[in-house]
Amino acid sequence: MNWPEDNSNDNTPDPGRRGRLLEDIFILLCVLSLWPVILGWQHFLYEVLLYGALGGLVFVLVRRARRFSEARREVDEP
Repeated sequence: MNWPEDNSNDNTPDPGRRGRLLEDIFILLCVLSLWPVILGWQHFLYEVLLYGALGGLVFVLVRRARRFSEARREVDEP
């Protein structure tokens, strides 16, 4: 198994870095969207927000699963 080299001295931007950062920020916002439910606030917009967050989290899950399977394929290639 070969470990990826550290390219921290390389000034070329990682094309997927922005996407991963947006995914992480979205996940944090989804966690924050749970607080109205925890606090017992009830409003129709909170439910819409929660269903939107659920859809977005499924989208993030699919993207990350594809990214991990692609990385696994790259490692398994001879």
